[in-house]
Amino acid sequence: MLSFKNVTKVFLPGTADEKKALDNVSFQINDGEFVTIIGGNGSGKSTTLNVLTGNMAPDHGAVLLNDVDITNMPENKRAKYFARVFQDTNKGTAGSMQVIENMAIAARKGGHNGLSWYINKEQKQKYIEMLKSFNLGLETRLTTKTSVLSGGQRQALTLLMATLRAEPSHKQIIKDYSTFYMGDKRKAHEEVVKVYEEAKLAYKQALKELSKEKISAKDKKAKKRELYHEFDAKVRKYDLTKQILLLDEHTAALDPKTAKKVLELTEKIVRENHLTTLMVTHNMRDAITYGDRLIMFYEGKIIHDISGDEKKKLTVDRLLDMFDEAEAKSLSK
Repeated sequence: MLSFKNVTKVFLPGTADEKKALDNVSFQINDGEFVTIIGGNGSGKSTTLNVLTGNMAPDHGAVLLNDVDITNMPENKRAKYFARVFQDTNKGTAGSMQVIENMAIAARKGGHNGLSWYINKEQKQKYIEMLKSFNLGLETRLTTKTSVLSGGQRQALTLLMATLRAEPSHKQIIKDYSTFYMGDKRKAHEEVVKVYEEAKLAYKQALKELSKEKISAKDKKAKKRELYHEFDAKVRKYDLTKQILLLDEHTAALDPKTAKKVLELTEKIVRENHLTTLMVTHNMRDAITYGDRLIMFYEGKIIHDISGDEKKKLTVDRLLDMFDEAEAKSLSK
């Protein structure tokens, strides 16, 4: 769960150009919720994303992840919890590097980065299958430099890369679980450590028994891998830190046909991975069509928060009326 608590951000305070980008803003996003955010220029949409990622510090208020205050967490440490896709299709990829190299780098995000790295056959096949599902021909262009891809292909690749990350270590899972668990954290820590120790003991015992079996080296290696995956799965079910996807007008620079394709891919990736998602857009039809909930900003404040059947009944004309009503109310003050 992601929360904004009374967040305020003022640019150029105390000057003639003072601008209150966020004015005591509060909201809560539940796990797996897909929220679209709309508003005019300067209404606070992108500032909200900047505060979430740590790119910008609020003047007042707090950002919480599963009730843990991350307001002062450095941007680089917060990066493993947030993935952001920008409007500029060149921002999400390294243009001088190949498609597969870009994916490999993204898959190591949040993990240990050494001076050397490689892509094994299993990883390569995984990337191919991911790209194939996009139906953009990217699976046949693994060694192509991303700088020569079309804008739509680059943005689709960026979307996929944003959802890739290094698998956290068992130690990190235990630490994050006992930090971000919404409840008795001491009890949670004891629970996950107990599961880990019991699973590790069972794994070691299984390896000991396997060493006595009279089977080929190849079969023994395969069995070892299977036993480790079983052990690993018991611990990974406690991984609470799935990434939150932030989409900052990510289709604005694309032509209508390509934008529609990228939005369809967005929907597919979000739903299949059960990603908590905030999508900033100026396109009111897209804001209505996609997502479970719509938040409207005006002059640094949330003026509407619509979900469920109410959102399904929205029309572009009704959204325009809501903007006009907010403007008229502002001018009458």
